Amino acid sequence: MLRLAETALNRPASFLGALLALTLLFGLGLSRSELRTDGAAIHPTGNPTVEASRTDRESFEDPEQVLMLLSSRPGGPAVASPDGFRLLERLHRSVDALPGVRAGGVRSLASLLAPPPAMGLPIPRTYLATIPDEPSELAALVERIREHPLADGLFLAADGRSATLYVPLREAHSRPEVVADLEEWIARQRGADFDLRLTGPVVAEVTLGRQILWDLAWLTPLMIALIAVLLWLGLGTVAGVVIPLVEVLVVLVWTLGAMAWLGVPVTLVTTILPVVLMAMAVADEIHLLERLEERLDSSSASGQDGAEKREHLRRATLAALDDVARPIVLTSLTTAAGFLSFLTASMAPVRHFGVFTALGILIAMVLTFTLIPSLIVLLPCSWFERRKNRVAAGRRPSKAPTHERWLARHERAGMSLGLLLLAVSVPGLLKLSVQDSWVDNFDPDSELVAAERDFNASFWGTYRFDVVLRGPREKFFEGPAGLELLEDFASVASRGPRVGGLVCHLAPLEILAKTAGHRGRVSTMPAASLARMMSTIRFFGRRIDLGRVLADDGRSARIRIFVNSPDYRESLELRRYLDRELASLVASREVEFRFSGDLPVAIEVVRSIVGNQLRSIAWTLFGVGLVLALAFRGLRMASIVLAPVVAATAMVFGGMGHGGLPLGIATSMFAALTIGVGVDFAIHFSHVYRRQRAAGSDHEESVLTALATSGKAIRWNAVVLSSGFLVLSLSALKPNHSLGILLAAAMVACYWATLLLLPTLLRREARSWR
Repeated sequence: MLRLAETALNRPASFLGALLALTLLFGLGLSRSELRTDGAAIHPTGNPTVEASRTDRESFEDPEQVLMLLSSRPGGPAVASPDGFRLLERLHRSVDALPGVRAGGVRSLASLLAPPPAMGLPIPRTYLATIPDEPSELAALVERIREHPLADGLFLAADGRSATLYVPLREAHSRPEVVADLEEWIARQRGADFDLRLTGPVVAEVTLGRQILWDLAWLTPLMIALIAVLLWLGLGTVAGVVIPLVEVLVVLVWTLGAMAWLGVPVTLVTTILPVVLMAMAVADEIHLLERLEERLDSSSASGQDGAEKREHLRRATLAALDDVARPIVLTSLTTAAGFLSFLTASMAPVRHFGVFTALGILIAMVLTFTLIPSLIVLLPCSWFERRKNRVAAGRRPSKAPTHERWLARHERAGMSLGLLLLAVSVPGLLKLSVQDSWVDNFDPDSELVAAERDFNASFWGTYRFDVVLRGPREKFFEGPAGLELLEDFASVASRGPRVGGLVCHLAPLEILAKTAGHRGRVSTMPAASLARMMSTIRFFGRRIDLGRVLADDGRSARIRIFVNSPDYRESLELRRYLDRELASLVASREVEFRFSGDLPVAIEVVRSIVGNQLRSIAWTLFGVGLVLALAFRGLRMASIVLAPVVAATAMVFGGMGHGGLPLGIATSMFAALTIGVGVDFAIHFSHVYRRQRAAGSDHEESVLTALATSGKAIRWNAVVLSSGFLVLSLSALKPNHSLGILLAAAMVACYWATLLLLPTLLRREARSWR
């Protein structure tokens, strides 16, 4: 690497030309970038529940849909009024005609079929076919609507002031575009007495994508500005600001361009990659430029002409690179190894995040020995002068701050404090739990969350937990045995946690049975009567969406359970409850069952991400430890260097447990990130310490020298990294907000753990060198 840097110093224009050409090549790929914020983008690969959900969506003719909530405004008429019903009927027809909506597929009270007459052939007639103005007739209509088993839970709120339209999307249309069209359509429909709002999982995912783009649009410039200010404060030269920022720009273009050229989309997981790379790409340059300034300060170039100053700068750069080349390469390799541990994940976006972050780190390492030396010798020499008066020649290395020198002279106290903090963290580790909820991703005062809250207060719920039953033969779920099983399961499922209600083909059968005068369970009716009723509902199958709950051959049936405002724990509790109850129900009936739909998939996504991230901690430790063991030629020294970052990670985990912050999709990622990044502090410290001991210095002098030289860069790295990650806390998305705070806390913890623990550990290791 040093030979490569020397070549770059001797031929800077050629290197910059080649790097510029590569940057343009990768930059062209940015126009091919694809953003995917749909839930399917982060589904675990090969997961049985995910595959079952995909299969069921196709076999049961189940399009994605948007929920549209029509609500009365305070003081205005109810939806269950002549004006409200007429508006609902008009809105139904209008939204059904939109280009991105599946024609004839919108469902609302305006499409709900009323029961057939008691005698004769059934007549397909909707409840709102005739809307009376006379109060008594309207009250009778509302009463008839209430008798329908699905009306209150799906279509008309119990207080009559809200109604729902279920809007299916065409498969060939982009979800963000259709949602945008619906929003524009709503803006044209709003009147003085009613509100129209969109909600549901599809709208949440589209809104999440918009929020991510907004975050990237303003957090990225903010991050760049913050890094520039910190570099100016820490290094105090124009070059100290310009050089790292140029490298950051090149790293981002190369990394994101490589993703685009390879067809890898930006997903919910990889959206934090730019912020992570920006914070980490400057780490090596802080060490290099700090050493360069120390070298320039230690020898005067006053009185020299331009060429002599340039040669002086070139020699100082080579000397600085010689000081930090080995730890820079080592930290880059360990950080890359940490991120490559994400390759063990079952989710493609997590693997992509690990691979391309590792790629960005390695690109930054290569640029340290190519782009940076080239820029150093081409930039004006005046850019390397400190912001105030130039430091006098022959200046001694600056002293470490008071707290660092105190800890260096009181190692036992530092070690005791570190162990005490670690001991306090242990009870918190036992309190850690897993929790997540999509609604918590958004501002609680946002329109989407308000619509979700109002919908769940009035109806069964926005999320579905589907149960698919497969019988032993065709038409099993059209006969008494299958219908009896459905009735038994419906009774059990309705008592599950957070269950609002459920839908299956029992509902139309119960309506027909009631019309025929039957008051008991449908399954107790004669087989001939059941066959006639099945023929009737088959005749109106499309209008009542029979295909979404019953297969054509009658062998498979789907029960759609609507769940009200569930989080991860409640969803998992419901799954366990249904699994237990169903196993008992089907034990003697030769019936198979499986779970699919929104909630089972959401459970698998959270479980997969959290589980993968926790497993990646072990792989990160293995990868980083292997690199360190090879570099230091032994496991003992590798363990010493790893000890502070492991302790810091445990402390942050303990703090999460004590503070009641659960592990979720985003918060579980911080640990592997911390180990991969935080070990850099100990590597740089240990490098200087070992070099000083090899030169004959005693332990205390070696520690003080390490703090006075690499210590300043370590401090500023901790500041830059923690401040950079803290930018994520400004995100309106709670996962990114929490991840930013955790990573910032982890960087600070790594810095202090290095100060508290490493000197004592190095002293004990140094005894074995004698």
